Amino acid sequence: MAFSRKEVMVGLCLLGLGVRTAFLASSGPRSSPQQLSAAAAGSHGVAGADFGIMEEQSTPWDAALRFFAGAALSLALLAGAAPARADVEDVVIAVDDKGKTTSLTKEQVIRGKRLFNASCSSCHVGGGTRTNQNVGLSTEELAGAQPNRATIEGLVDYMNSPTTYDGLKDISEVHPSIKAADIWPKMRSMKQQDLYDMSAYILYMNQTIPEK
Repeated sequence: MAFSRKEVMVGLCLLGLGVRTAFLASSGPRSSPQQLSAAAAGSHGVAGADFGIMEEQSTPWDAALRFFAGAALSLALLAGAAPARADVEDVVIAVDDKGKTTSLTKEQVIRGKRLFNASCSSCHVGGGTRTNQNVGLSTEELAGAQPNRATIEGLVDYMNSPTTYDGLKDISEVHPSIKAADIWPKMRSMKQQDLYDMSAYILYMNQTIPEK
């Protein structure tokens, strides 16, 4: 399980506190029983007072217990903390409707992000759709389209030949597409691998950005 830097630092601080407490308890000055009795008698103004004062002496065993208690507390905090973001390779992405999946390398994520920012971010900044606020790029919204767009193949198909959300009308002339590349200059140099990488990046981001 991976932990964020903040969680690790908090755990180490608690562990350090346990070590400090144990050290102070084992090395601090101790008063003799005679000194404590004399102090008690003097404070009450009665010699040989019957008030018994028990000395709180800390043995090495007590110090060890305090140390392990601090360590256990820090470990419990780390174990109960939410894990940090998963590694890139751990994120599973749907390729098609038949159950085929894949994962990306860091290089693929970087490439997909670069392509997306250059070609799509002006209208889809933050995962929304500037020209249609009712439809965004979330997994649920993509899955609700006809056909299903919540897969790499579904998004690639859309960027090749886009249709309305219900799949009934061609919109290649109002949405950047390969089909209408003559009126969309940025799409003229796009290859199918570019579309694949952008699609994979969109679905990857859906799984790694926490919901608001």
